[in-house]
Amino acid sequence: MVRPITRRPLVGALLGAPLLARGAAGAEPARTTGWSPARPVRFVIAFPPGGSSDIAGRWLARKLSPRLGQPVVVENRPGANGILGSQHVAGSPPDGHTMLLTTADTHSVNPVVYRRLPYRPQDFLPVAPVARLVFALAARRGLGVHDAEGFVHAARRAPIPLTFSSWGVASTSQVMMETFRAEHGFDMRHVPFQGSASAVAALLADQVDSMMAPVGLAVAQGGRLPILGVAAARRFPGAPEVATLAEQGFPLVGDLWVALLAPPGTREAVAERMAAEVHAVVATAEAADFLIATGLMPDTQDRTRFLAHLRDEDAVWRARVGRLGIRLDE
Repeated sequence: MVRPITRRPLVGALLGAPLLARGAAGAEPARTTGWSPARPVRFVIAFPPGGSSDIAGRWLARKLSPRLGQPVVVENRPGANGILGSQHVAGSPPDGHTMLLTTADTHSVNPVVYRRLPYRPQDFLPVAPVARLVFALAARRGLGVHDAEGFVHAARRAPIPLTFSSWGVASTSQVMMETFRAEHGFDMRHVPFQGSASAVAALLADQVDSMMAPVGLAVAQGGRLPILGVAAARRFPGAPEVATLAEQGFPLVGDLWVALLAPPGTREAVAERMAAEVHAVVATAEAADFLIATGLMPDTQDRTRFLAHLRDEDAVWRARVGRLGIRLDE
């Protein structure tokens, strides 16, 4: 049974005190040498405004501006599951003044579902992790289900396939729901939208039956949207009342990385400086409170561990898409 979700300070429960930098983010730049920006820095977000990556990116930009000594501005370039924004950054000067804030959608999933991309994901320089997006299985209230088991039962006995929304064809949101559907033996009909905010809005308006949604957007609806379970290894601190899908007998786990990438050819000195500053911001109590309230888990890995994590996650998402056989340009 889904119970009302309340927000409260969660840092202590999530991260032990030794892992947090207790000073205020932005108070003092990290002790680094080498590259510094000579003009405003631009974060290109390959998705529409209002989604989890957009909210996190705008918050990060505000915190980084005083640390870098230059304004950090956000530019949304949505379209084609992040392809347009990624292509733009791929062709930008590799001088550190333009970076892509993106997710596995553009760099792990797109290379599998598209044979021809206008950018080479492997050529981007990974800079810094920001957060991990947690997926939640959500349903429209009128469907009358209260947990994952009830949803699966309703989907199996539906006279016509239930529908689900996502933030685009071949998006990680679609891949997660298609994986859930395939593993538990029922059919569904996909209804893609342009961005997660519009996909959730369709669910609230009873235009679709369900969605594998960012948990933060689901929580933000103030109880109007039943959250049936989270697709994570453990309960989300921002919604501890909601059981994981695994706890309910449906072992689906799929956190989504949110990170900064730099254009091909960017120097390591640029990445190291930006990584140090991003880590200094993200590894604070303030960051944990903000990101969890937004539905994200702060990612405080150092850059070495982050690079290894990207390789592992790339293999996971490629395997999921490969099993589903999603291809878009054949």
